[in-house]
Parts: sequence; C-alpha cells; structure tokens
Amino acid sequence: MARRQKGSHLRLLLLFTLLVLVGFAFPRLIWASYVGYSLIALLLTQVMVRDSQAPDWSDRIYRGLGLFAVLTMWLWLLTPLELIYSGVPLALSWSVLVGWSVIRLVKRFADEPKVTESLLMGATAGYLHIGLTAGLVMSAMETIQPGSFEPLTVAQTGDNSVLAAAHAFSAINYYAPVCLTTVGFGDINPMLPLSRMVSVLTSIAGPLYLAAVMGVLIGRFASSLDRDARTAEEAPKRPYH
Repeated sequence: MARRQKGSHLRLLLLFTLLVLVGFAFPRLIWASYVGYSLIALLLTQVMVRDSQAPDWSDRIYRGLGLFAVLTMWLWLLTPLELIYSGVPLALSWSVLVGWSVIRLVKRFADEPKVTESLLMGATAGYLHIGLTAGLVMSAMETIQPGSFEPLTVAQTGDNSVLAAAHAFSAINYYAPVCLTTVGFGDINPMLPLSRMVSVLTSIAGPLYLAAVMGVLIGRFASSLDRDARTAEEAPKRPYH
C-alpha cells in the first residue's frame, strides 16, 4: 500500500510539472503555470515528506520552506513591477527548495527496490522541475535587475503587477531548459554577472542530475536482474515424467 502511494505521488509530480509547461506554452493560461508551481511545492513538502526517513526537525524545516516558497511566489506575482526587490525572497527560497528537493528525490529513488513506471515518471519530473525552477528564479532576476536577459522587455510592459506581465516570462522559461540541457541556441543571452552565474549553475545542475539519477536507475535495474536470476536458480526443478 505504501509503495503504491509513493508511485501515485511521483505520477502527480509529473502531472503538475506538465501543467506548468502547458501554462507557458499558451500565454492565456499563464496563471496555470503558477498554480502548477504551487502544487509541486506543496506535493513535495507537505505530502511526499510523510514517507521520509529524515529526522523530524529536518522535515519540519522542509515543510516550512515549501509554504514560504509558495507565499513568496504569489507575493512577487501580485506586487507592482516597481517593487523590484520583491523577487529576492522568491529567488532565494526556490533555489534552496529545488536543491533540497532534488537531493530528497534522488534518495527516494535509491530506496526503490526496482525500476518501475512511476519511478521513471518521478525521475523525469525531477529533471523538468530543475529547469522550471531555474526559469522562475531567472524571471525574478529580470524584475530585480531589468536587462539581465536580452532581448526581453519585461520592465517596459507598463503593467501594474508582475502577474499582468508574466506572459513575457515565457521566453525566460524557454531559455532555462536550454541552459539545463547545455544546448545554447544563443537567441537569449545573460547580460549581467548574476544572470550569467545562474545560467552557468543551471548548466552544471542538468548533467549532475542526469549522472546521479542514471546511476541509481542502472543500479536498481542491475540488482533486480541479479535478484531474478538468483530466484530462478534457487527454484526447485520440476521432475520429468
């Protein structure tokens, strides 16, 4: 029963991640992206944490960080663009949240006895989550330091709130996965030192995640094959009639 719940949690994680992608693909549904971000954070920190083997104090801090990250995101979205430093708590909280979440996810994958469909879904969601969180942090950076990424016109939209101008962040959320996959098309460029540093860190995080997760998945797959082979050898042979 517990294993089935873990599998459903990983499927939901992928579903919410795809919801964020759909919102950025269709500007009229941009609000759905931020609902998806909220659901991802709450699923990771309030639901999936129940199966954690970490100490109670660590889980309490992790839960609090998830709620704080969701709160800072919506405060940033609803504040006027002129309040440029409203994105600072968002950038800090989500950066820590995604790093901590990825570590917990990899440990969760390592505890699984065999490679399953839900495990592969969770691994995919974790990879996409890094890119989407990088896009959210980069979007906050563009409101903190206009001109961080060019060519973008977020600061010149003239809208009252960040959410009203959020359609301009679709380009940044395209650029972030491009960094994550180390492709680098060159149509969007980081122009300021901080934006360049975040771009480099995103490019490093992608291969590191793939290396860690692929190592875990290959190890689980090899051990399951070895276990099946031992079971077949130990099974009593049926007598011939």
